[in-house]
Amino acid sequence: MENNGKSSLENPETKQFLSELVGPEGLDIVSALCGREATDEELAEETDLKLNIVRKILYKLYDYRLATYVRTKDKEIGWYIYTWKLDLGRINDIILARKRRMLDELRERLAFESSNVFFHCKVDDSKIPFDMAAENQFKCPHCESTMDYVDNQSTIMGIEEEIERLEREISKSLSL
Repeated sequence: MENNGKSSLENPETKQFLSELVGPEGLDIVSALCGREATDEELAEETDLKLNIVRKILYKLYDYRLATYVRTKDKEIGWYIYTWKLDLGRINDIILARKRRMLDELRERLAFESSNVFFHCKVDDSKIPFDMAAENQFKCPHCESTMDYVDNQSTIMGIEEEIERLEREISKSLSL
C-alpha cells in the first residue's frame, strides 16, 4: 500500500521520526514531495536547498524505503534524471521496530541497574559498579577522587516507567 499523502505527516510520531531521520531540511523535502513526483533539481529549487543536500536526504529516505525513484535518460544531454516520490506506507512498521529495539535496550539496562551496586565520582560525574570501585579502593579510576555509594532506585523506577510506556505504545500500535 503506497502512502504518498500529507496524512502521515499530520501524525506527531511520524513527524518526529522523520525529523530525527532527515532533520528540519529533510522535513521540507518530505513536505514538498507529498502527493506528487518531482526531480531532485525541482526539489532543490523549491526548497532553496543545495542539490547535494537534497540528494543526501532523498537517499536517506530511500535507504529506509520511504522514497522511490524512476531513472530516465535525457536524450539531449545523455544524463540520467531521477524522479522521486514518497512511499510512507512502511513508516509505522519502522517506528514499531525502533520501539521494540528501544524496549530491548531498556530491559537490558534495567537488568544491569537492578543487579549492581554503584559508586559515583562527584568530580567527573562517572558511575561505576561495585566490583570496579572495590578494585580501585573506591577511588575514581579517572581522577582518584573518593567515590560515594549511589542509590539508583530512582533510575530503576524511571527505566521501569519508560518500559511500561513503550509496552503500551507497542500494544496500542498492534491493536490498530
